[in-house]
Amino acid sequence: MKRLFLLITVMLYQAVYSQNISENNLHDTTKVKLFSLYPGYVVTRKGDTLKGYVLLKNLIANQDKVIFYPTQEKNKEQAQKFKPKEVKAYKVGPRYYESYKFRPGVSSYATNDAKAYHFVLKVIDGPVSLYKWYYETTQRSEDRVKINEEHPLESHVDLSFDENDLKYITLFKKLDGEITKPALNFKKQMSKLLADYPELAKKIASKEKGYRSWDLEKIIREYNEWYLKNHSGGNH
Repeated sequence: MKRLFLLITVMLYQAVYSQNISENNLHDTTKVKLFSLYPGYVVTRKGDTLKGYVLLKNLIANQDKVIFYPTQEKNKEQAQKFKPKEVKAYKVGPRYYESYKFRPGVSSYATNDAKAYHFVLKVIDGPVSLYKWYYETTQRSEDRVKINEEHPLESHVDLSFDENDLKYITLFKKLDGEITKPALNFKKQMSKLLADYPELAKKIASKEKGYRSWDLEKIIREYNEWYLKNHSGGNH
């Protein structure tokens, strides 16, 4: 009964509030409208690109499934659904996702199998790419979804879904290497990974201010800038 109630609620919400967005708003990730169609594409495992429109749900739901439409009309009969293990990547408006195997390691998330595929949002694209995988804390989920088992119609499900206070784990990948998470011994991990840029590797290894684990995004941007200046013919 609980699952049926949630399903009906979500379907009604999508039917009422889903709408198509002008391309003028696509490049500002702070102004995307949830449960809306955006121009996008899906990259299959064979390397083919399917261009059309993709449903942008929210930062969590878009990590589990892609809903693709060949035209801007949200025709259920034409909708194609893809799971992370079925495609390489996809783009929905300003957000670009890639599919990888990894263990989230988050207690509030049901699937923590290291062999499971997940879509991750690419934040930095370059010689070293940075990704984020979002999740909702158990407390937030319980506050947002309150199910009354005896009287389902009195249940409360908050579908406004504010994305701003979500938690996330960070992952990164160098060129054609494996995607990974920052290790406990961050200075050893990153100084080794970025050893081809000795000056940067030294700053990380010596734990200089501005080169700690919480400065990962800055470190990656600095490395990428150096790499592109010194490897103009490099593969990135």
